[in-house]
Amino acid sequence: MSQSSWIARAATVAASVICPFVLPAASALAGEPQPTEAYSPQDLSLGDQPLYLDENLPSLAPNAAPLNPSDRPLMDLINHTPLGRPMQETRINAYGWAQASYNYNFMNPAKSLNLGRVFDINDNRFQINQIDLAFERKVDLSTHQWDVGGRLEMLYGTDARFIHSNGMFDFSNRSNSGSSVAPGPEYQFDIPQLYADVGVPIGNGLRIRAGKFLFFKQIDPNASVFFSHSYTFGGALPFTLTGVTGYYEFCDTCSFEGGISRGWGQSLKDNNGAINGLGRVRYSMGKSTDLSLALVTGPELDHDNSHYRTVLDATLTHQLSDRLTVLADGVYGHQALPGDVTSASWYGVSGYGVYKFSDQISTALRLEWYRDEEGFTTGIAQNLYEATAGLTLTPFPNDAVGQFFRIRPEIRYDYASRNFFDGFRRHDQVTVAIDAVFNF
Repeated sequence: MSQSSWIARAATVAASVICPFVLPAASALAGEPQPTEAYSPQDLSLGDQPLYLDENLPSLAPNAAPLNPSDRPLMDLINHTPLGRPMQETRINAYGWAQASYNYNFMNPAKSLNLGRVFDINDNRFQINQIDLAFERKVDLSTHQWDVGGRLEMLYGTDARFIHSNGMFDFSNRSNSGSSVAPGPEYQFDIPQLYADVGVPIGNGLRIRAGKFLFFKQIDPNASVFFSHSYTFGGALPFTLTGVTGYYEFCDTCSFEGGISRGWGQSLKDNNGAINGLGRVRYSMGKSTDLSLALVTGPELDHDNSHYRTVLDATLTHQLSDRLTVLADGVYGHQALPGDVTSASWYGVSGYGVYKFSDQISTALRLEWYRDEEGFTTGIAQNLYEATAGLTLTPFPNDAVGQFFRIRPEIRYDYASRNFFDGFRRHDQVTVAIDAVFNF
């Protein structure tokens, strides 16, 4: 069957998560010695916990321009063409973003690799991380009528090679235990999301989603105030899944979404033929505090339907004032294992603070501790710590187009209880980075 035929099938069965757990940078260190006492299966990838889990939660980035698709430059341009009226009448929006970056590691790491990172693994490199384009029609549950919608999202850039699902643009026949960095060129193409939505007039409105979709975290750069990600981002939860979910709002302050999928990193191919379960509860405690609890559990190992992986993520956000917002995130993961090593666990906590000085400038700080008990997610049993400070700059906040452009410089310090950085030879590393994001 041709690749295009497989892509068409993805609308109904679509592909799932990508880089499960194995540390992308570590897998790229071919031939680099690794500690022998650590259990280091190749089906996980060390990553980072993004701040906000979907578009329904408020953005922690206070300088972000209005991200309503109908207000962005692309739709404004389309509205001046013959396509504008029919797209408005059918509530179809086209929008996206472009992101480019540069980062530098003061430690001059081996093979120019920043170990412990998700997308920014290359040192001293300018990259076009993402050029993303989406076509979307959201179902309207407020009408209490049947409605149909969906989303097609396409991504090109250096980030795409880290998020391929099994059998979809991954340039190989690898299963979930393969490297999270797909072979092939540095710049690649992916379809992160391809799903159909149906609005069902039951109670407050039920949304049924089927296809390939993001789990409850984002690869969208608008979801975070930092360019780099925390350690729990990749290891905590899958990036994408392929399956079916139901979403229901019990009231204005409480909602639930849950369903089943083919598993972490599975889409057009499946590493074990099993399904997993997933769910997320969101609750708003007043106007200034939001709580999110997300869970995914099921068999994820290759050719193994009996050893379950379970990950729980909890995020609490509180707006202390009009200018200051704080966020706490905690994650716990457990993988049952065959053989003498019966299980592996990883867990961590991170805290964020964001202060908005003006419409043009805000500053942010992130502190994190992450523990990998058996070295399952990082290749080494260790504790990891990181501190990141950064700015979000919106140079033209009042300009019709310029308001959608942001610059984010940052400085980051990482420390490991074992020799982990610089090709498993150092305890620490210091990096600086800057990225620019334009929403269109």
